[in-house]
This record gives sequence, C-alpha cells and structure tokens, in this order.
Amino acid sequence: MKKPILFIFMVIFAMVVISFPAHARFGMKEGGFGKGGIGIPPGKWWKTARIKEALPLTKEEIEKMDIMYLEHRREMINLRGEMAKERLEIEYLLDTSPFNAPASMERFKKLQEATQKMAFTRFGFLVKIRELLGLERFQKLKEEFRRYKTKWKQGKSRGRRDKTPAG
Repeated sequence: MKKPILFIFMVIFAMVVISFPAHARFGMKEGGFGKGGIGIPPGKWWKTARIKEALPLTKEEIEKMDIMYLEHRREMINLRGEMAKERLEIEYLLDTSPFNAPASMERFKKLQEATQKMAFTRFGFLVKIRELLGLERFQKLKEEFRRYKTKWKQGKSRGRRDKTPAG
C-alpha cells in the first residue's frame, strides 16, 4: 500500500517541477541558461536604442534576426502546446482508477522529451544569434545586458523597475 502512494507523490512532485515554464528553470527570462545565464536579453533586443548604439547592425542582419525570431517563436509555441498536452494526459492518468503506473511513466517520459526539445530549440536560437553577430559583437551584447540587469536590479531594490529589457 505504501509503494503506490509514494509513487503517486513522486509523480505529482515531478509534475509540479515540470509545470514551471521552461524559461524559469533555465533562467531564460534573465537571459541565458543556468544561474548566471549566458547573458543575452529576451525578446527583440536588437530593436532597442541601447543595443542599436552598442552593436552596429546592418539592415540585412536585422531582417535576418526578425525572421529567425519569428521562426523560433512559432516553434516555441508548438513545443509549449506539446508540453501542455502531455501534462494534461499525465493529470488524466493520475486521476483515473485503476491507476496505470506504466502508462503514467511513459507519458512523463514524453513530457521530459518535449522539455528537452524546448531547451535545445532555445539554445539553437542562441547559436544562430552568436553565428550572426560574431564573437566581438556577441560579447558586447552580453556586456550591455549585464549592465542593464545590474541597473534594473538596483532600481527594483528601490521600488522602481524599467519596462524594456535592453533599452
């Protein structure tokens, strides 16, 4: 009797962990992967005045980034939908009687695969940006974003917050 209950609690715990958005777990909203992040801002940072000034971008580069961003967003929307469907299926399996542990584990595996696919997609976008900018401008972008984050955190600690990530 204790083993099925323990298993159910483990699955529920896993669902709670994976129900947080992937960008929260990987630090994407703060600009990267892991605790400190890789250090690039989210969104269309190349449209902000601060970045335009720091990184001279050609019209062709801007157009390329616009297209890459649109394709990336479309893919991320599909992946979020895939993850939501898998979470729904897991919830359903956990709420059914009799409980089907192997089916629940299989669905959980599919959810983990979708989560991993999302992380690879994000990183793939970052790699494309790095290739387009080259090392020097990529480093400048990271530095500008670090400056912004520092300024934003100082303002937040004083009760203020800027609205734009890099501008």
